[in-house]
Amino acid sequence: MQAVQTGKFLDRIPFAKVGDGPDPILIINGGQGFMMRPETARLANDANRMARIMPDGQHFILLGYNPFPDELSVHCIADDVAAIIKTQLGGRCRLVGVSYGAVVASNVAARFPDRVAKLALIAGAPAFSSHGRLLIAQQADLARKGELAQFNSVFRRPWFNLLLSLRIRLTSAKIRAKLSSPDTICRYLNAILDYDATGLSFDGIEMLVVGGSRDQFFGETIRSCKARYPHACVVILERETHMAPVERPSDVKAAITSFI
Repeated sequence: MQAVQTGKFLDRIPFAKVGDGPDPILIINGGQGFMMRPETARLANDANRMARIMPDGQHFILLGYNPFPDELSVHCIADDVAAIIKTQLGGRCRLVGVSYGAVVASNVAARFPDRVAKLALIAGAPAFSSHGRLLIAQQADLARKGELAQFNSVFRRPWFNLLLSLRIRLTSAKIRAKLSSPDTICRYLNAILDYDATGLSFDGIEMLVVGGSRDQFFGETIRSCKARYPHACVVILERETHMAPVERPSDVKAAITSFI
């Protein structure tokens, strides 16, 4: 594993930088980036996991989320990402979005195409599916009540789901202590529920979409990418769920490596 450096962009956006060199890939983290407090150890752990699906030896920056946003919408998050690309990455970069981050990355690419050399959406798409939006609403409701979200079939493998349930049950107090405030979590989840991705265009941008055919949050929107964006490379992992990057990391890595 390459060295990990942590810090903040724009004095508010936490990041973890892996390796050192020109032209790093910028990765927008998934929902754990705002669900959990952006502690240094947490960012480093997320970066280590992300390295498993990145090309060997590739430098990258994993971008988190502002823990105390004044205004919050997908457009606001995308504006910050675009500003980071302009001020920190020479004005243009290869952009990767994971899950929630895929929606943000799509907004950045559509609104600031001159700043995105290539766009890769991992376990995600430009928008959540209709079922995914229902799950987001459920998560927001649980967050307001101070409860932990549990999805009994988030993994394809049954024993992974069992281990996840046991971990939540046995370490719930420790997990709650590391969560962001319910207000912060709800604001980020509601930003997605308020967001309309209709009409986004990615003409002229090289684009990769990788996800499971049974992704609980994006399924139908991942599958529709083949028809909506004919210029894109769409890799659908059959029978896989939202956790395809965890259960099929070698296949996800191969797709990203070939694309990048």
